[in-house]
Amino acid sequence: MLSVCRWFLIAAVLAMASAPLQATQRASPFAQEVPTTYPKFDAGAASLTLVVAELVSTASLNGFECPTSKDNADGTTHLVICLNPPPTWFKARVLQRVAGADIGDEFYAVTGSHYGAMKIGAAEPARLMLLNSNGSALEMMRYKSYPVSRGRDGQLYLVVQGGPIHWLPCWTASLMEEIDASQFDATLAITREEYDSRWAARYADYFHVSANSASPRYAIQVARLREGFKALALAPGDFSCTEPDQRH
Repeated sequence: MLSVCRWFLIAAVLAMASAPLQATQRASPFAQEVPTTYPKFDAGAASLTLVVAELVSTASLNGFECPTSKDNADGTTHLVICLNPPPTWFKARVLQRVAGADIGDEFYAVTGSHYGAMKIGAAEPARLMLLNSNGSALEMMRYKSYPVSRGRDGQLYLVVQGGPIHWLPCWTASLMEEIDASQFDATLAITREEYDSRWAARYADYFHVSANSASPRYAIQVARLREGFKALALAPGDFSCTEPDQRH
């Protein structure tokens, strides 16, 4: 009889221990279903969050295809040129919340880009993302994401190439620290040809350059970024740094 009571007590304790996690997952409105439309987001009433997340899946939203060109009755043609591909939805897994609202461990969001959907795969880095919420849906704000690298020390870093990251507040540039490529498992080096054609003219100070390659010189540790945001309320207008020599 004693062993039976003990079994029931253990089962009750385990059930109580698992309940908060299950409640948290159910409470998140952002991980329930794949978005089918691009919801309305009011920037003035935004609830922002900044996270490091890895992509799980993505696809284009239906109903946003570019309209076809049409021949008019008078013999002219109504030509339609779309400069952007359709907006996309994506699912992502949170690795670290940096600032703002807690959106849970996984979420769905929508976004748009001139470059199309973000790439997914084992070789693709996690990304720092600025997300905007309307209370029931999430939007990754246009172009406000940045690849994240993991150092050999286990820490997450924003490896800087073309000057301070333009969509983060200007004060974040003070968090840059010098790095060595050997601090990272993944190679950071680019070819000398890419460096000369893309970065050398304006951003030579941000690279270590050799005869055949170039490696980024600076990075921002995500932990330091998180610490810097601790005492700040997030506002959409704060996420830019448009000084002429600080564009990426």
